[in-house]
Amino acid sequence: MAPDTPPQFLKATKLSDYEVKLSWEPPLKPNSDILYYIVRIWNETTETWQNVTGTSVIIHVDSESRYNASVSSWTRLGDGGVLIYISFTSGEAEPTDPPQNVTVVNVTASSLTLTWHPPTQPNGIIVHYTVYISENNTMTEKKIPVSNLPIPASHDSPFIYNLKRLIGGSNYTIWMTSSTIQGDGGVRSKPLTVLLPEDAAPLSAKHRTSRAPCVSRTAKPSRGSRPLVFRPPQTPGSL
Repeated sequence: MAPDTPPQFLKATKLSDYEVKLSWEPPLKPNSDILYYIVRIWNETTETWQNVTGTSVIIHVDSESRYNASVSSWTRLGDGGVLIYISFTSGEAEPTDPPQNVTVVNVTASSLTLTWHPPTQPNGIIVHYTVYISENNTMTEKKIPVSNLPIPASHDSPFIYNLKRLIGGSNYTIWMTSSTIQGDGGVRSKPLTVLLPEDAAPLSAKHRTSRAPCVSRTAKPSRGSRPLVFRPPQTPGSL
């Protein structure tokens, strides 16, 4: 059978003013062994086709030009008529879409963790991400250079960043942008609203638990015996 789905996660990475790397992942439902991929690259004046057996290819481009690219996966029964497509530029430009799959995880009373993927159309090299945090009509922003982020474990692993020094019980709205040296393109991720749990309040004195005093029991005196009575010494140090 031919593939039911196209290749995944096609992206363009600028290597220089004249070279761009296209990379992708195999389709989810190839239905058979992938023999090769057909990569088509075109702009207003040129068009090229390449057969590629791997999941990446380096193409030569003209500086400051806008290109389109598509990739289809081929088995012995064809490509199923499904392909993936992107548009990119060989010069630096602003992103045309925001960070993808922005998610909030690991929420505590004073922190939360953000995860996200890069934009699918960065149109250049992403140099930093910006996190916008709105709370009680006050907005703050935090720029995160890509060089400060841990390198994702794999191609489809997200970036991870921990936001600290938040206030428990507060309602935060968070969104993100990504920027090349030309800017963020005015595109942002969908806002997320997060309510942090309250801080654990310290216990008041009446709610504190204390250890009960240790009470030793003496044997019940037998009939006819007198209990021993100890009196303190008359002078210090005497017995």
